[in-house]
Amino acid sequence: MKASYIKNSLLKTISLMEQNIDRFAQKPGVDFTRHRSCPFSSVLLCLLAMENSSLNRELRRFFQPRKDGSFITKSAFVQQRAKLNDQAFPFLFSSMNGIFPFKKTFKGYHLLACDGSDVNIPPLRSDPSTRVISNTEGSVYYQFHLNSVYDILEERFSDILVQPRAGYDERKVFVSFLQRNIIPGKCLFIADRGFFSLNVIAHLAGSASSFLLRVQSDGFGNSFLRRFSLPQEEEFDIDLDFSVTRSKKKHYIEHPDQFIYVRRDRPFDLIHPDDRETLLPISLRLVKIVLPGGSDEFLITDLPRRSFPRETLKHLYHLRWSTETAYSHLKYSVALNSFHSVRRDFIMHEIYARVIFYNMAMLLIHSVTLSRRDRKYEFKISVSDTVIILRDFLIHRIKNETIEIWLQNNVTDIRPNRTYPRKKHSKRFVPLNHRC
Repeated sequence: MKASYIKNSLLKTISLMEQNIDRFAQKPGVDFTRHRSCPFSSVLLCLLAMENSSLNRELRRFFQPRKDGSFITKSAFVQQRAKLNDQAFPFLFSSMNGIFPFKKTFKGYHLLACDGSDVNIPPLRSDPSTRVISNTEGSVYYQFHLNSVYDILEERFSDILVQPRAGYDERKVFVSFLQRNIIPGKCLFIADRGFFSLNVIAHLAGSASSFLLRVQSDGFGNSFLRRFSLPQEEEFDIDLDFSVTRSKKKHYIEHPDQFIYVRRDRPFDLIHPDDRETLLPISLRLVKIVLPGGSDEFLITDLPRRSFPRETLKHLYHLRWSTETAYSHLKYSVALNSFHSVRRDFIMHEIYARVIFYNMAMLLIHSVTLSRRDRKYEFKISVSDTVIILRDFLIHRIKNETIEIWLQNNVTDIRPNRTYPRKKHSKRFVPLNHRC
């Protein structure tokens, strides 16, 4: 796969969208019908190529000057982007994933990490859904929560869903991701403890996908683990068989390790709140592992023990950290933390545009094979440098025949087993009036 094919696939998809413009316009039959110096395709490409500069600087970098030497104005661009509806970028995102399917597997399984990250956005007092009260008295901040499914081996996002931070629900989103999963074949969903719930487990157990989830284990305070008599061993791998019910029969209550009662006001989609008869059996593995730092972790899975022993599960869960690395590149290399408007619909456009752009950058990286050299470390193509190259490639500043050379000349060394403590940052956004 060549870099030119990746770029041409994007341009062809945008061209097909432009031919069906009524599907992506706020006012079908009216918007994008007149000839403008900033047509539909240019609006999408400009939003894809944006970084963390001021809007004026972004427009001057992307658009060519008119015959009289003038540039497109901010007002004209904002009026054009306001004509896009909320279907344009999700369609472009799913279309590009359809053109470049996810093929890489581990023991026949696609490794899909489900995770989420808060995205800091400019404040807007009239939007309480994104308003979050800070731990610091008198302080508030504004955020969207970006939920995603990340293919670990392909290093691309296969699905995303954006929620206002004040009312986000990761477990509900996880079920939604599971139900609309587009990747054919066997899939293994890997998620942190924030996604664990009986409702999620029941949906996973009834699907064609497998799962590997971390369970809250601090002091056995988790009500799920407390009901079972666990081995007093440093590490173990046991089977758990139980049934979920809405009934409070005495026999069920007296055997909490065999029957789990779900209250009427608790979400459990597979048993109606008024159904007192249904028993839903669930079987899974509970695996206790010890991390290099000495702390204990509990993992639940339905993977077969023979093909996926305890050490393999530990390795798979460790791979989930690549999602955090992807979010870091999204926020700081692709500029997901820098928006060009306070309008919430505009911010949603830019979030999707950043994720599409990141996926394209990873496609470029995987399209190039580095020549092996006798070096101390192995090398890989730098993601941050690829982002810069891709922006110039999209606006035709780099030719097709030189893109691979540029990528091969921007590499970084691979140093496995490096660990760093996670740094905590205050909730900040990049102000619109403090851009270079």
